[in-house]
Amino acid sequence: MRIVIIGAGMVGSSLAEELIFEGHDISIVEKDGELCRTIEEKFDVLVSHGSGSNPSILKYAGIEKADLLLAVTPDDEINIMACIIARQFNVKERIARIRSEDFLLNPPIVRLQELGVSRIIDPEKSVVESIMQFLQTPGAIEASAFENGKILMREFRITTDMPVVNKTLHEIRQMVKQHQILVMTILRNDLAIIPTGDEVVAENDEILAIFPAESLDAFLKLMNNQRGQVRKVIISGGTLTSLKLAKLLDKLIDQVILVVPDYDYGKQVANQLEQVEVLHGDCTDLDLLREIHAERADFFVGCNKNTDNNILASLLAKSLGTKEIIALSDQPRKSNRMFKSIGIDHVINPRLTTASAIMDIIHRGRMLSEIRIRDMDLEAVRILTGNNSKISNKPLKSAWKPLANKAIVGAIIRDEQLIIPEGESVLLPGDQAMIITREKTLDEIKRMFRERP
Repeated sequence: MRIVIIGAGMVGSSLAEELIFEGHDISIVEKDGELCRTIEEKFDVLVSHGSGSNPSILKYAGIEKADLLLAVTPDDEINIMACIIARQFNVKERIARIRSEDFLLNPPIVRLQELGVSRIIDPEKSVVESIMQFLQTPGAIEASAFENGKILMREFRITTDMPVVNKTLHEIRQMVKQHQILVMTILRNDLAIIPTGDEVVAENDEILAIFPAESLDAFLKLMNNQRGQVRKVIISGGTLTSLKLAKLLDKLIDQVILVVPDYDYGKQVANQLEQVEVLHGDCTDLDLLREIHAERADFFVGCNKNTDNNILASLLAKSLGTKEIIALSDQPRKSNRMFKSIGIDHVINPRLTTASAIMDIIHRGRMLSEIRIRDMDLEAVRILTGNNSKISNKPLKSAWKPLANKAIVGAIIRDEQLIIPEGESVLLPGDQAMIITREKTLDEIKRMFRERP
């Protein structure tokens, strides 16, 4: 597929990296000359120096033959204009990153779809959804959602009070046999295990499970957990993300405190929130955190634009006794390990989250690295089952033998329905399989799923 990406920042470069890996023909438009040179050195792609709202630049980038336009600059107007121009060139799909509330109102003031935007990606909404994954399951090490929230992935550390401790995976499935829950990976002593049904879950293991959203309560019961335990949340930052999160939590959580550094902005957002307590201040002030009783908070969320502020405020809140902390960071993914090593429970990169949301739209029928599992040599990928492929139309217990202990099929998506597979399950052509695999096994998986004459 031929794809033109407008904007080579963290969102655009992340998209380019994923799409190049999938074998697509990529070209990039970027108005920052230094960034253009960086991208040219990193990727073997056509880079056009100029604005995405310039028709001549878009023609040079190959818009006339493109199948997809991804307009992901920080400028809404440029993204919209790029989509308008792409429509004139009959580009089938035109996705725009849009941040302004004026364009996101429901009902809208301006119908962007009628102008030429096929799909809208709201970065703040994507970040808020990522934050909510952790708020819904306190205690989770990792929390992700796929297929518009229909499929959940959760990672927990096993403790002695959990019903699953010292049970085999086969026994655990019997405990919740009316629910589709599959343990895909066990992390034990810094080693990743792709388990069989006879594997015993031990104390201090970290298990990664996948299940449909309707099975969340059943899974939490296995973890000796339940929803509704979060009573108090502190949000730090005067950003659109912090406001959207506060609005969402307004009637869901007993006590929500929003701390904003700008007094005038605080007065403005206070009028938009019913039960949320809005305070003027900076959460790097230890006295302020004491005044709002951070020690009683279940979650502290650092939503400022400045990463350093978010990290410091989060660590101060945790030092006072906040149970879990979430910090937004604009640093590269590799920095997450460092942040977690100093006590940050969860790190969310807004730009990478936006890139993932866009990939979730466009990856149908293609392989995608959905999530890097911690710092282990494991990835969750999704791949389409090709016609007459080696893996199709056979029970998994026999077809999957070459990949045993190397990878595991965690879910099958068929006609938008989720199937948690068993040994007798059969992959049909057109099915999407979600797989946990070792990175070195990716090529073998591609060959197994590839369409054959």
